[in-house]
Amino acid sequence: MASPDPRTGSAGAAFHTVLTAGLVLFPTVGAASKQAMAPIAIGLAVALLAVTLRIDARAAAPGRAIGLLFAGFAGYVAAFHLPPALGDGDSVETIVKLGMLAVVLWLASAGWIARVAAGRLAGIARWALAALAVGSGFLVIELLFDSPMHRLVNGLGPDVVVDSARHNRPTVALLLVSLPLAALLARQVGRRDAILALVLGVVPVFLGDSAAGWLAALVAAVVYTAARWRPGAVLAAGAIVTVALVVAAPPLLSSAYRTVVQHDISLPLSFRDRLEIWDHGADAVADAPWIGRGLGAVAHLPMTDEQRARYLFHKAPSTHAHNAALQIWIEFGAVGIGLGLALLGVGAAAIGRMDAAARPAALSTAAALLVIAMLSFGVWQETWLGLIAVTLVLVRLAALPAARTTSGEADA
Repeated sequence: MASPDPRTGSAGAAFHTVLTAGLVLFPTVGAASKQAMAPIAIGLAVALLAVTLRIDARAAAPGRAIGLLFAGFAGYVAAFHLPPALGDGDSVETIVKLGMLAVVLWLASAGWIARVAAGRLAGIARWALAALAVGSGFLVIELLFDSPMHRLVNGLGPDVVVDSARHNRPTVALLLVSLPLAALLARQVGRRDAILALVLGVVPVFLGDSAAGWLAALVAAVVYTAARWRPGAVLAAGAIVTVALVVAAPPLLSSAYRTVVQHDISLPLSFRDRLEIWDHGADAVADAPWIGRGLGAVAHLPMTDEQRARYLFHKAPSTHAHNAALQIWIEFGAVGIGLGLALLGVGAAAIGRMDAAARPAALSTAAALLVIAMLSFGVWQETWLGLIAVTLVLVRLAALPAARTTSGEADA
């Protein structure tokens, strides 16, 4: 007698409940509280690990290449950056950040994905869509009506100005989550649901103030359209552009600042401030180009009187570099850049192994993630790492074969 499929028993039910719960909580609670994104991602990883161990312990192991890269990076940090070379952060902070990175990499590479039952995918996708609708609706109300819920919860009167930029992270989060969710819905449910997911993800971004979010949405649309035609060429071109931008980040970003100054180009305050942060960070790379200064060093970079006089807005070190490549250059040098590119290479190889129907959505999501990484979040911000983790969970689910195909329902 054949042994029962563990995906359909009580352990399988718990597994799919955990997965669904994580994908429901993230866009709903995360839309209202960006600080909740990381705890939800951590909770999802821990609970998913527990139920995966019950079903199949071997499926709980991370991908071999990912595991080796993480071990190499952790060993490098332990050898050169414990305790941190600069700043008031201690070794515990560095270890905690590495732990959060481990959560992301486990969700992105472990074999739990093989334990997902094909018949459950449509239900998971529908629950996630409903949650996205709740989160999107909340943000639309906050953006259109001057943050009424934020004012109510915090007791703020109409005379208090609430900057709509406080919603930038949640709006970006819903955009990034909506891209692979739309692909999952298109494959498992139908195109109308997929279009609805995209609308729910895009509308808050375009109502808000995140220029990085607008650009990420536009880049994702372009990449998806091109990848429907030539996914292999898009993957190759994306890899070349990414490597070039990452390796040459310090001189490129410094040159951008100097070009703006020399030609007296008028830019919004936030744009000019970011360029000044990049120029300051790029100057610091030359002091420790090989092994960097240690995690958190960006917030403690020295500033000269000449720099303070030259910069219009950037008068004190920023908490992070607003560019993932530059931050890694500063903190971990060329060694860190090499390990980071190797990690991205593993991800690109995984996309290349996906079937043709799944690759366009995966490529467009990857492009949007890279845009945000290069313009917005800090590498070690827990909100950002949690967002990456949940987005990659959806990318992996969207790459699973369609459980059924009916008339009028085509793969994304």
